[in-house]
Amino acid sequence: MVDSRWQDKILIVRYNRGDKEVLRRMYARYRRDLVTLATTLLFDKNQGEDIVHEVFVKLVQNRERIRITSSLRGYLFRAVANNARNANRFVRDKDPATMAELGMIPSPTEQIVQAERCEKLTSALQQLPYEQREVLLLRHYGDLRFKAIAKCQGVSIATVQGRYSYGLQKLRSLLKGEL
Repeated sequence: MVDSRWQDKILIVRYNRGDKEVLRRMYARYRRDLVTLATTLLFDKNQGEDIVHEVFVKLVQNRERIRITSSLRGYLFRAVANNARNANRFVRDKDPATMAELGMIPSPTEQIVQAERCEKLTSALQQLPYEQREVLLLRHYGDLRFKAIAKCQGVSIATVQGRYSYGLQKLRSLLKGEL
């Protein structure tokens, strides 16, 4: 059986050669993880799904210009994080009433439906500055190295390590060992 890294390398080669069918396989392989990442960054499942679809639409539309040369998983996670960051910038420019109208703030009913542990973690993550939250999620969930995160955020590795350290410390403090 071919291991995960080799499967990704095969998908990258096929994509870089212009194979249209490979995008379906890439999507099927990573959709769930990418939606989870985007949803966690934005606290909105619908918007998270939209972000993932946008990434794949761009891969289709720009097949001739985009060449994936690194880890497929890392590339997709960085693309989703970048799109989520852009969406977050858009949201910050809106007033709270507009954000609620656009469905960018989870309703109280949606929050109640979530499991108690998920609510605690979500609440704690919301209290972190966006940059720290992004570093924590990309490092732990995306399994990206600090160097890749630094490149994604356009900052130094030391800055990413600081964001990670401060974010993790604050998250632990907020959760008080409950999770």
